Amino acid sequence: MLCPGGTEHAGGIGRWAGYMLHEWRDQGLTPPLEIVDTRGFGGWTVAGTTFARALWRLLTLRRRGRLGIIHANLAVRGSAVRKCIVGVFARAAGVPLIVQLHAGHFFDFYDNLPPPGRLALRKLFASAARIIVLGHVWQERVVAELGIPSERITVLYNSVHAPARLARTDAPDGVCHIVMLGRLGPPKGLPELLEAMASEGMRARAWRATLAGDGDVEAVMTEARRRGIADRVVCPGWLGADAVAALLAQADILVLPSRSENLPVAVIEALAYRIAVVTTPVGATPELVEDGVSALFVPTRNPEALAEALGRLIDDPVLRAEIARRGHEVFTARLDASVAAPILASIYQTVMAQPRG
Repeated sequence: MLCPGGTEHAGGIGRWAGYMLHEWRDQGLTPPLEIVDTRGFGGWTVAGTTFARALWRLLTLRRRGRLGIIHANLAVRGSAVRKCIVGVFARAAGVPLIVQLHAGHFFDFYDNLPPPGRLALRKLFASAARIIVLGHVWQERVVAELGIPSERITVLYNSVHAPARLARTDAPDGVCHIVMLGRLGPPKGLPELLEAMASEGMRARAWRATLAGDGDVEAVMTEARRRGIADRVVCPGWLGADAVAALLAQADILVLPSRSENLPVAVIEALAYRIAVVTTPVGATPELVEDGVSALFVPTRNPEALAEALGRLIDDPVLRAEIARRGHEVFTARLDASVAAPILASIYQTVMAQPRG
């Protein structure tokens, strides 16, 4: 499985891949799964060197007769370039390729490419033995815009581990803990979130916020100071899996007002930890949670609606607990990695059993 940044530095893709690998080993699933980092963590020099190592690893496995399948996690920009190169390698080596689409703004990226770029991506998808998408909305778009037959596309929602324990208690000081996980920038709706938290209504309520993720942490704190809420906001930067788990165990609300998404892992992690979710109805999220039942939806780029939704949950612990409970039911039924990993294994086995052309 090719993962840009590995399991620690690839955002939601990496966290999902880490959950899959953990389940693969725990359940003894076959075929054996190895995750190969295709980008590394750093600038273009690091990315180029890491990708060269990844190609060498694929070639080594192929020479040893141990490369049965390549599963390429696809996003945009550099990820798309790398995966097109991997597609050429897979065709030349006669190895089946699975392409899994992750980026919520992939089709905007695709539409703005010059014709050769669009052609390369269409060939990547056309040559794949199987396409995995994170929701039916993406299946429809791959069929309509890339011409892939629907029978070659599998919907497999992102999934995460169920936490070992869900003992949650209210903060002794009554201060509601709001958490955001994701790259700190406009695509995740951070400007709207800071504006919402600085609103008059939110200032009058008891809350604190942890905004965790990579990005320009200092710029975020500078904006928080400008808005007069820096005493309530903490930005710890990028957190590893253990630190994310510890943070979620202390959270009351998960907020993710993204402007676009495919299917955010942060929302699924919040459902797993029985945390009330405030998010935008983008990507495949509305296929899983229902507004006012298992989450609260707010329009994109709307700080007023965001402040109102956060205020509702801060003011009403009963509503907050009920939405968290219903969200956890969704997780248990559809998003547990212990269930999803065997499904992925069956996809691998099916693809590997197909005749190779």
